[in-house]
Amino acid sequence: MNGRANLAFALAGLAILFPQSASAAAPDAKLWNGTWHLNAAKSKFASSAKEQSETRTFDIAGNKVTMKSSSKDSSGKAMNFSYSAAYDGKWYPMVGNPNADHISLTAVSGREIRSKAQLHGKPSTETTAMVSADGKHLTMRRKMLRLPGAPTDVLEFDR
Repeated sequence: MNGRANLAFALAGLAILFPQSASAAAPDAKLWNGTWHLNAAKSKFASSAKEQSETRTFDIAGNKVTMKSSSKDSSGKAMNFSYSAAYDGKWYPMVGNPNADHISLTAVSGREIRSKAQLHGKPSTETTAMVSADGKHLTMRRKMLRLPGAPTDVLEFDR
């Protein structure tokens, strides 16, 4: 192929990629929005971050997700943290979490969001959160990167 043919081939490939990224997945607000309560009995904690209880509230509006969490750890100590972030893979501040100060969200589908969190610029957790098709259950697989062996917790939430 000559130079023009190579350029045309490359541009055609880019033209195929850009529409896909422009129509990236967006979380389904009808499924996500509202209050979720941790079902500690169904959850599985491989790390030392076991929780007695947690309530999470999600509000998806436009391209932003706002999340507020109120929890108690295994000793009864309360923790409240929150963030507001677009699901564009960029870093946004997280407030009140001693294990993370920034979060990056990526929407995989209307039901699935992946997140990465960091503390002082170093990775701390990777989480995949998925809402059930009926919108009644939320499952979060949270990999604790800062702990030895990077254990994965599975948190189960109900409405």
